[in-house]
Amino acid sequence: MTMQGEPGQRGVLLDLVEAMLGQADMAAQPEFFPWARAMLLATEKPRTLIVPLNRTADREGRFQWLVKLYAQRFTFITLAGKPRVQTLDQVRHVRIAGLRGSSNLDRLQSLGVKLSRVYQSASVSDMHRALEQGLVDALYGSELIHIDAWRRSGRNPALLQTGLTLESADVWLAAQGGITEAEQARLQRAHEAMLADGSVERLFKRYGLKFVPDDAR
Repeated sequence: MTMQGEPGQRGVLLDLVEAMLGQADMAAQPEFFPWARAMLLATEKPRTLIVPLNRTADREGRFQWLVKLYAQRFTFITLAGKPRVQTLDQVRHVRIAGLRGSSNLDRLQSLGVKLSRVYQSASVSDMHRALEQGLVDALYGSELIHIDAWRRSGRNPALLQTGLTLESADVWLAAQGGITEAEQARLQRAHEAMLADGSVERLFKRYGLKFVPDDAR
């Protein structure tokens, strides 16, 4: 959803946010950090936008929630030919890769998964390497992000299979603070205009991603 690259090739949600900012006459320069570092910066520096950020109960009061961008579903992913993770009992007994600093780790702990059984990865690509090398039995994260990143890396998506889906979460553009109501209103109007004229759907199609209109509102 966000990645380093030239303008217009930085991931579907970052491209969307940059287009929204342009329409709202708000200048911004994207920077990329490991997720835990990005979260720290976003919570310490006002007027620092962060994307993509799942809106969760524990984060609710810590951020300004500016624009809902999409909804993503979180599932367990394994290599084809290996046992699927399809039950909560399996979840508690397999080795799982999760993204360090993400809310996914809290979700795993809430299910009784010991952190000693979780490989805390610095990046999605690190999670994929751990799965290929047999360091973990499964990944837990966004199905959309992992399947797309796997495909973009040149791997065959048919080598992955999905299992139990635990939840879905809305993905937002957020900030720790400092964004005025007028600025937020401009961003929201820009987003609505892009939904109305088909720009958002065209962005998803350009990345080869299925667009579900209800997930974008």
